[in-house]
Amino acid sequence: MSQIGERIALLIKELGLNKDSFSKEIGLKNNSTITNIINNPDRSPSYDVIFRIVLRWDLLNIRWLIAGQGEMFSIAEDSFPNINDRLSHISRKYAITLAETAERLNVKEEELRKFFYENEAPSTELIKKYIESFPELNPDWVRYNHLPMMSKSTAGDYISPDTLNKMIKTFGERLPGEFEALFNCKNARPAHIVRIESFLECDIALEVFGDEMLPEFIPGEIILCDLVNKNAYIYDLPYIVITDKLNILRYIKDSRKPDTLLLVPSDEKTNAIETKRSDIIQLFLVKGKIRRFYS
Repeated sequence: MSQIGERIALLIKELGLNKDSFSKEIGLKNNSTITNIINNPDRSPSYDVIFRIVLRWDLLNIRWLIAGQGEMFSIAEDSFPNINDRLSHISRKYAITLAETAERLNVKEEELRKFFYENEAPSTELIKKYIESFPELNPDWVRYNHLPMMSKSTAGDYISPDTLNKMIKTFGERLPGEFEALFNCKNARPAHIVRIESFLECDIALEVFGDEMLPEFIPGEIILCDLVNKNAYIYDLPYIVITDKLNILRYIKDSRKPDTLLLVPSDEKTNAIETKRSDIIQLFLVKGKIRRFYS
């Protein structure tokens, strides 16, 4: 099943809906947009339509929707059969570093590294410290993976107020391997390598700079990106495009020229850029964003 329109049609059937009710569920006025996507295999849905669909059904696998990879629906969020994965997930959920986790538990960072990176089983004492140090956690989730993860209804409260500021502080000198080129991106700077499960474990978060992508991307907000196959792009979606000559956040459009893509900004003042498909070194798909509001 190679076309996204076919997958949307399958999703509608799986949900027991029709084009009208599906369109209503995602906030569209009528079914014309969905009908055109399903009836025209060469047409790709806009970023707005994809975002509406993913927001409406939390467990929908965006990799399946966009690229046909994996199953239609992901496993339940916060479900990790391996206890090492659950303890690692706690740090991601609270958006704190390994060192900050160790400080909160009053243990040495090296002790955590043993099971984070070497798959050593955590001791009973360490599990107890996690439960005591993170009182919002459901103890049965920590020990046995019994959902929900949080025992209290404290959505958002367990993340400290300065979490977002910590997310956008830059790294030291370099990012490892494939992320190095991102430091030269013209209008999106690396903020934090992160795993955010609500965005299906994106690879990296970046802070947006410049106004070329307004109003869709506001300077100062955080975009969540995934490293994808450089030949698996979908028209009309936003990407960080890495070539030898440029590193930039843009929408990829069809240029109607052989071996050429059009990189298009959102504003009307900045010119689009043409680049050869063969020149693309890496692509990072923008899968979500964290918008900051200022008073």
